Amino acid sequence: GPILLETREYSARVKGITTYVRSANPVEGSGTTWMPELFTPRVLRALTAMPAEELSDLHRKMEQHVNEPGATVTIAGEAVGATPDNVASVKAIYDQKLTAEQESAEAEQAVAKTGPLILDPGDNYNELGWVASIAPRIPMVEPRVPDTIRTRLKPHQVDAFNWAAQAWQSGLPGILNADEQGLGKTLQTIAFLNWLQAHMRHPQAAKRGPILVVAPTSLLVNWEQEVERHVEPGKFGRLKPLYGGSIATSKRRGMRGVETDSGLPVLDLDWLDDAREDGRAHRYWVLTTYTTLANYQHSLGTIPFSAVVFDEIQAVKNQDTIRSKSVAALNADFRIGLTGTPIENSTLDLWTIMDRLAPGALGAGKEFSERYGTPTEANMRDLHDRVFNPQGMLPPLGLRRTKDEVAKDLPAKSRRIYPRQMPELQAKEYDIARIKLASGGRGAALKMLHHIRSVSVHPGFDADGSADKFVALSARLLTTIDILSRIKAAGERALVFIEHREVQYRFAEIVRQRFGLTRVDIINGDTPIVKRQKIVNEFQTHLTDDRGFDLLILGPKAAGTGLTLTAAVHVIHLSRWWNPAVEEQCNDRVHRIGQTKPVTIHVPMAIHGGFREYSFDCLLHSLMQRKRRIAAQALWPMGDTAEDAAQLQSMLSNGRESS
Repeated sequence: GPILLETREYSARVKGITTYVRSANPVEGSGTTWMPELFTPRVLRALTAMPAEELSDLHRKMEQHVNEPGATVTIAGEAVGATPDNVASVKAIYDQKLTAEQESAEAEQAVAKTGPLILDPGDNYNELGWVASIAPRIPMVEPRVPDTIRTRLKPHQVDAFNWAAQAWQSGLPGILNADEQGLGKTLQTIAFLNWLQAHMRHPQAAKRGPILVVAPTSLLVNWEQEVERHVEPGKFGRLKPLYGGSIATSKRRGMRGVETDSGLPVLDLDWLDDAREDGRAHRYWVLTTYTTLANYQHSLGTIPFSAVVFDEIQAVKNQDTIRSKSVAALNADFRIGLTGTPIENSTLDLWTIMDRLAPGALGAGKEFSERYGTPTEANMRDLHDRVFNPQGMLPPLGLRRTKDEVAKDLPAKSRRIYPRQMPELQAKEYDIARIKLASGGRGAALKMLHHIRSVSVHPGFDADGSADKFVALSARLLTTIDILSRIKAAGERALVFIEHREVQYRFAEIVRQRFGLTRVDIINGDTPIVKRQKIVNEFQTHLTDDRGFDLLILGPKAAGTGLTLTAAVHVIHLSRWWNPAVEEQCNDRVHRIGQTKPVTIHVPMAIHGGFREYSFDCLLHSLMQRKRRIAAQALWPMGDTAEDAAQLQSMLSNGRESS
């Protein structure tokens, strides 16, 4: 299909703001509505509009009062609690903005006048601006898994290869592999790309461009290692990394800054032009990040790629971000999107993803929202058919299989819950929070709901005293220590997911001392990519050199996707994310292809002696179980919503579960 390479001036307000905060655009329709960023839209807008210096001062002020009960700061005329998570959220916004400001400081004045200059791919939201054409392709080699793939594909992976090859031959502009996490989407994709490279080696192949892989920063090293693991040495072409330090060495002499400031190509890709002219471009594959693609879209947007892979493509589900538009503007003959969660929070997620892969395939966005915006069993079934079933003579646009369907040889996964009565202090703090929840207004109620959730993990993250005293204050911690003791006795390994940074580090030191471990590694949003992969590789050596009991501590959002940690057979959710899809992503780090033993998911629960089954942990568990049941249909938003928040508030305030 056509790629429009015009530039358009966009408001400077989008510069440096990514999907960390919810977009205020009325057509966005996606993003977390109330957790973990508990700020009201007014406060969010004020925070994202603050200069980095003001954000730094605000963070410092909040940090000074974080240990004072009931301490607040005023933002946009509203009182915001100086809670640990609010402090962390403000710090994250500050870090994000500081990075953006530093990267484009030299051209900031020009940006303030004109806004960032970006490639204009066209907009299919209000009405169809363009629809990608379908032109059958002729393979020069037989469409089968190449002999250069040295890992034997499982039957369902061969089926995925055949589907991708059929879609390519039929002329589809792009496809979505939405297999459940843990089924080997990366290997399936590498096998197809390797076949495509064999096709392009034929001198009569119609398109012989390079391959581009775009992935979150956390998965870059994983992609390099997967290619090395699954493909015969030297048979996947020459890698050209375009991230980190390689960006500086790839810039033209004298060029600085990012391309959205000037609208001019900054990267020196003349070598690729020469290779294309000589018929050698297909020998290269480029590995980059979504951020790099957005920042250097004027250089990358002019290259005719034979294929582009977008790993974790839900990263571009918000259609109005520069990142998402840069994906749409790429010049690619064939596009492959990979995600285990095609819909996270809104059905519009899927429309945006598919419009980036096969523009126009699901119609105009506005019409799509009217038809599927409010999920029902009927319209979700219809949407599933449009994406995952053949349309006429064409193969399906998407592929979606679950482990239950195609990986029946995978060891069983069981879930165990551990209700335990709260210690006295934890119950007392819970009572105080519940009273405030019942008496506060909407904004205050949301904050107290979050506080109740935190108290259910631990009544005071900053509590002084010994490790034993710290553990004794929390029902969930006491239970987790008991679970780990049994795992150690069995000589097995566990992943412990904890959202709160304070608890991550405190817990790591506690279990290190208690269980005599030399070290306990943590993977969260602060873990550098190289260190992250080193931790994973070290942990996975247990598969060939079993050294007995071990554990990793992980943040559910930072480490809930993209990691293979099959050396563990236990997953403990010390703190729970509100979205069952995110929780399942965490479980899939262990329960995936390569796992040879049964997996157990452990869920400690803190029970208030007075409210019993109507304690927060029980109500949240009930809500998540209901959402899991309806999400058995692959296309059903499982994200946290305002309705979820209202229901939990009502149940907690009434002291009983609403019908």
